[in-house]
Amino acid sequence: MNKPLLKRIVMVCIATLIMGFAVSLSVYAALGTDPCTCLNLGISHKVGMSFGTWQLIFNCTVLVFTFFFARHLIGFGTVVNMVAIGYLVDFYGGILAHVLPADPTVFLRLVCMLCGVVILAFTAALYMYPRLGVSPYDSIGFILTERTHIQLCWCRIACDVLAVLIGFLTGSIVGLGTVITAFCMGPLIKLFGDILQKRIPLQFD
Repeated sequence: MNKPLLKRIVMVCIATLIMGFAVSLSVYAALGTDPCTCLNLGISHKVGMSFGTWQLIFNCTVLVFTFFFARHLIGFGTVVNMVAIGYLVDFYGGILAHVLPADPTVFLRLVCMLCGVVILAFTAALYMYPRLGVSPYDSIGFILTERTHIQLCWCRIACDVLAVLIGFLTGSIVGLGTVITAFCMGPLIKLFGDILQKRIPLQFD
């Protein structure tokens, strides 16, 4: 394996490990999570299944559609993300439950929420920058754009709104964290992505 590719794989793995922690912080804060997590938290609670197991089932289902409609979006990063993130959230959540108060103050919840958003944005940029595939949920927006020729931002907004609606209807918390994620994630990911390109140049040939 050549060194440039190995470097990209390592970046994806590191991003995934930290991303799980970021999501678990948002879940612990209980002030709302990103749309995909909101969706899967609600359904997993409704069906009585662990978040990790349900998210894997959800990702596998979406991956089937991605394979038929946009298989070029599938890569090493896709597989790592779909298999690991949910279980990492469960794992880190168990740790947080032991080291942080069961009934946190509003201040602590706000700190965890904001840290979760910023870390999630950074790890998302770190995950996407190596160009080794996107997560199954992220692929939905690209597929809709290719099929409808509607701008990606609008397709992504539509997906996120639907995900949040389903999450809300199945008992997931929709709050300040959800709003901040919806409006700040895009700019933050771009900011971190630009920094990564300057600090860690990669070869894609």
